[in-house]
This record gives sequence, structure tokens and C-alpha cells, in this order.
Amino acid sequence: MENIKEILARSQPVPSQTSSEERLCTCGKVVERPYIICAECRRKTEQDRHEKEKIEAEESLKEVSEDLETEWILKKSNIPSKFYDKTFENFESKLQPKALQSVKNLQWQWGEDADLPPKSMVLLSPGVYGVGKTHLVSALFNHIIATEEKAYLDKYLHINRRFCPVYFTSENELLRRIRNTYNQEHSETEEDIYKFLISITLLAIDDVGKVRPRDLNFLQGVYFNIIDQRYNDSLPVILTTNLDLSGLEAHIGGACADRLREMCGKNGFIKMSGESYRRK
Repeated sequence: MENIKEILARSQPVPSQTSSEERLCTCGKVVERPYIICAECRRKTEQDRHEKEKIEAEESLKEVSEDLETEWILKKSNIPSKFYDKTFENFESKLQPKALQSVKNLQWQWGEDADLPPKSMVLLSPGVYGVGKTHLVSALFNHIIATEEKAYLDKYLHINRRFCPVYFTSENELLRRIRNTYNQEHSETEEDIYKFLISITLLAIDDVGKVRPRDLNFLQGVYFNIIDQRYNDSLPVILTTNLDLSGLEAHIGGACADRLREMCGKNGFIKMSGESYRRK
């Protein structure tokens, strides 16, 4: 005779696969406790949240980059304010076609797709002034500033700023800045200046030879400290001068000029001549 409990058990309805303790997601799938939506919906929600955060971070990155471009031009690059708007397009190409093309060629050697490291260059206009040397250097700098990545997002979507890759100075400004470090109240040291000038990606020194120093050894020591280290680190430099090649060598020193010749190569010394723009 069957047990009464077994008979009663067979008469009970089969329980649903979804127990009373289980919950269903809005998509109809079972939700695992302690969650309130299923695993698939959680993944989609997380993806949507990450995508939204990425879009917001990219918008912030764009704003930061725009601010940094202004900062790079106005402060970091040290380009003279008169040359903020100088481009290759507003340079009078018919007057200096070779110099224009030579400097423009340097712009293609920047960025991730560059096949070669940027070369050094010397723009010479012996005895002639106002032929556009500073305009061309500023145009190159402005191009680099406009096209270089100024900030980037890391894997945590944090914005990281990049350093300005270019720096412009004149010989007179450079020497004055170094002399100022001899003032005991001056916070910047001579070593600080050299560390900065030999680390910047592209350095331009304008009007080389304009200063007639009382101590030529001091001036040549300044140039050697800068160019020798940049030579060793394969970092380019651009010089502009109204001296000829022999005058330039006498001014910056033979050892420095010898390194500069190798850094520039046979096509890196560009002679410019003609009428001064300032007389027009």
C-alpha cells in the first residue's frame, strides 16, 4: 500500500523553473542576485556609460587642446608676437622660392608618419636684412603648433598635457637670460637654461651674430654647450644669421660649426638675398 505522503506529493503542481526568489529583468531574462538587471543588460549599460564618458572626455580634450594651442603660441614657443600670424601661404614665395621650399620640407618630417628625424638648418643672408628668415622659421613653428597633438587621453580617460615641442629665441635674448642668472636674487640658474634648451624638440636661435660680445669665449661656450648636446642627442636646431659661413664659424667657434655642418648636411645651409621686406 502506497504511503499517503507519496500520493499527495504526486498530486501537487510542478513548480515553475523561476522560483519565487528569482527576479526577471526587463528584457525577460533571470536576474542573478544581488543585481537588479541581468548580466547582458549590465554589460550593455556599462558599455553605454563608458561610451558616454569617452565622448565627454573627448569634448573636454578638444577644449583643453584649443587652450593649449593658444598657450603654446603666446607663451611656450616664445615666438615674437609680430609673427603669430606668419604662415607659408602669406610669405612672398617669388622672392625666396628656394628658402621657402627648404623650410616647408621640414614640416613633413614631423609627426608619427615622419620617415626621418627633423634636420637642422641655417638661414643665411650675408650683409642683407629683412629678407624673411624669421617669417619662415615662425611659419614652420606655427605649422607644428597647429598640427601637433597637444594633449591625449590615457586608458582611464584622464587628460594628459604634452609639452610644447618648439622654442624660439634670439641670440641677444639668450645671452641676456644667461647673464641674468648671475644675479643672486634670480631664481633661474644657468644650468636650468641649458637643460631646457637641450631638451626642447626643435630650437631656433634668431639673429646669430648680432651681438658683439666683449668676451667671445663666453659666447662660443654658450653655443657649444647647446649645440654639442643637441648634436649628441640628435635634436635639430635652426639658426638665422646675417653672417656668411666663415663669419658664422668665427662667431660660434670652429668646434661648434663643425658639429652644425654635420647636423645640417649639404643642403641645410640656405643662402637668402634680395631687397628687404621692410623697405616696401
